[in-house]
Amino acid sequence: MTALSESAAPRPLHPGRGGTTAGDALATCLSFELGIDSFFGASHAMRPDGARHTHSFRIQATFVTDEVDDEGMVVGFREVSDLLEREAKRYANAHINDIPPFDVVQPTGENIATVIFRNLAAALAVELPVGPRLIAITLWENPTSYVKVKAE
Repeated sequence: MTALSESAAPRPLHPGRGGTTAGDALATCLSFELGIDSFFGASHAMRPDGARHTHSFRIQATFVTDEVDDEGMVVGFREVSDLLEREAKRYANAHINDIPPFDVVQPTGENIATVIFRNLAAALAVELPVGPRLIAITLWENPTSYVKVKAE
């Protein structure tokens, strides 16, 4: 394990002392991760002969950035939450096999998480182009089992 060099180590916050502002201290060698969860109920079936069954899905989107705005925020929680909610509503109370691309692609947890990741990343690029970067989608089909899709 390597230690941070003295110049790279986070500085303590002492606004007003030594000319360091809170904004300067936050912007120095820190990264910020933001997680937003959403929930939806939906059914799916594995082809060719799988039985239709229902899950209470939980999605978590994880975002990262090295910068915060002048107020010390990555982005407003509502901004990224709205994007995730819009994606979750596509599946809410639906049979996932009827929603493209799952009318052709097997609606496995891995595939659902991948489609959500790609759709959310595309929406983020359009609506918040200077915002945080999406790095992962975690999808739970039940409280104890999940699949995570991560950006390379």
